[in-house]
Amino acid sequence: MIEPSHPTPVSSRTQGTRGEPAPVDYAESATRALKGLLDARRMSYADLAERLTQLGMAETETSVSQKIRRGSFQLAFFLLCMDALNVDEALVIAPSAKHSSPVQLRT
Repeated sequence: MIEPSHPTPVSSRTQGTRGEPAPVDYAESATRALKGLLDARRMSYADLAERLTQLGMAETETSVSQKIRRGSFQLAFFLLCMDALNVDEALVIAPSAKHSSPVQLRT
């Protein structure tokens, strides 16, 4: 069992010899989710860091880049990023082999 403070998310799915689903990299899915939101808003890590700082979370371009690259950020950080990116609502899809995009913006 993984302790909550474990720094690297681990897949809960294993690949077996009988056609079981491939492992899911949850950290990669989290990274793609935030990068997708940034791309949709045409914003850089520097832009996001500036907006997060305005919301009271002192961040730099480097710290934001590192958190997103690792993909092991807390849900609170993700929600704050949504606020900073002016995203009111997004559909978050549990990562799996059949979903290539973990987050879809709702319009």
